[in-house]
Amino acid sequence: MNSRRNGRGFTLIEVVVAVAVLGVMATTVLGGVIFSLTQSRRAFVRAQAAAWVQSELDFLRVQGYGIPPTTAPRRFPDTTQANNGYIDYGDLLEPRVPAGFYQAEVEVTPVSVLPLKRLVVRLYQTPTSQPYTILVTYVANFNYQ
Repeated sequence: MNSRRNGRGFTLIEVVVAVAVLGVMATTVLGGVIFSLTQSRRAFVRAQAAAWVQSELDFLRVQGYGIPPTTAPRRFPDTTQANNGYIDYGDLLEPRVPAGFYQAEVEVTPVSVLPLKRLVVRLYQTPTSQPYTILVTYVANFNYQ
């Protein structure tokens, strides 16, 4: 009688349990893959934002103390302005906002009586979001005599 049962294959309960175990394992593995892809994408976006902010800061530093102060933050890209709001310095082109980001702002304000200007660079992902990254630095004008 035992040999007849072995020849008949798997029971329905065994198949259901095996499929359930495989489903749980597949869901766990798929969740791990999706988590890894999400973290990789976030790291890429952070690196892209950091690289752009650094290149924008370098572009502003090339202009030195001659950067004109702004009465309101300069936003770009801005389709209502020439060159989409970007300012080119001679042959040096201002870095373009990276793909995946909506807009950037640059604010230049004089600091009290010192020959010092405060630069604030903000990068936004969407029109209504908080800044994704903010960089604040200073540019000074020193005369060595």
